[in-house]
Amino acid sequence: MRLVNVLEGEMADIIPFPRRLKVFDPDLTTTMGDAYDKAMSTLDDGRSELVIRELIAKRIVRMAQSGEVDAEFLCTSALSGFRKTAR
Repeated sequence: MRLVNVLEGEMADIIPFPRRLKVFDPDLTTTMGDAYDKAMSTLDDGRSELVIRELIAKRIVRMAQSGEVDAEFLCTSALSGFRKTAR
């Protein structure tokens, strides 16, 4: 697509940007946040390493993108493979 500048007679390219981001509705965003908060509360009293917190968040987002909307399921599935350590 081209845009014509009538005053100067110049043309400029318009670069189309594909929509690649999925936007979650407010209710699902709240559900995802609840699932994440619950997952964090079960791991080492909030002292989990950043990489673990990021992994759990990515798991929750990925499941939500595939259509999961149950906070309990998001939480338990994101935590699979992790367990609370004894102190």
